[in-house]
Amino acid sequence: MTLGASLLKANDKDLRGKVCGLVDELKAAGWPPERAIIAVKEIAQEAGLTQSQGVLVRDRDLNPRDALLADVVRWAIECYYDTTRVA
Repeated sequence: MTLGASLLKANDKDLRGKVCGLVDELKAAGWPPERAIIAVKEIAQEAGLTQSQGVLVRDRDLNPRDALLADVVRWAIECYYDTTRVA
């Protein structure tokens, strides 16, 4: 099954909230950022969101799945270090 770009973008706000919620819990439990990011990536993989080999090709746009995984990792980093949010 291929995830369409419009479907991926439609749920970004909700997914970002869930990623941030998880990161908040991990950070509160004392997890360092690199461990929290690994956990987020493992959960994404368990949910079927895996990266393709295309992420290794320079000067090429990411496919929708790779772009979503990149977004999830970016959100995890942003949420971990966002001091304006209340955990």
